[in-house]
Amino acid sequence: MLKNQCVIALCTLLLTASSLFAQQDTLQASGKATGQSMLASMQGKPDYTTILQILNESGLDKQANPAGPYTIFVPNNGAFYELGDATLKGLLLPSSKKRLSRILAYHVIRGSYTSDKLRDGQTLTNVLGQILVVHKQGDNITIADGRGTVADVIERDIRATNGVIYTINKVLEKNLPQADVR
Repeated sequence: MLKNQCVIALCTLLLTASSLFAQQDTLQASGKATGQSMLASMQGKPDYTTILQILNESGLDKQANPAGPYTIFVPNNGAFYELGDATLKGLLLPSSKKRLSRILAYHVIRGSYTSDKLRDGQTLTNVLGQILVVHKQGDNITIADGRGTVADVIERDIRATNGVIYTINKVLEKNLPQADVR
């Protein structure tokens, strides 16, 4: 249970980080090794302010550094903005902590998948047992969730000590109500 909460917290952190990268229009193939954990790799980066705020305000930040390896598709600031203020504020309520944890965990895959290991049409199973579908054409990568939302990868292959971070421009989650999305 604690391990799953750690994974969920890490997902939350990564989601905040990716929302900051959504402001960028082109894919960045940093491929850099940070020498730090995923959480530490995101701190101080302007593209991850929303995910870091969500993790901090929900208390999930204390669980956001699992041993790994994990691959995390982190929504950037713009991705969270698209949810709308009411939805985002609702997710930060103490009564929504379990739902928020599930949304964040939806973005986490066990194992380390750098972009050279991803193939067009490949399916990845997240830590909740849900399927994400990879679409890859040349250097362009998208990730599709169970409700048909397709997220563009904005930055890829950020190699942390406990996994790989991708920044995406949408919040993925099979059961996220469509009415909440702008």
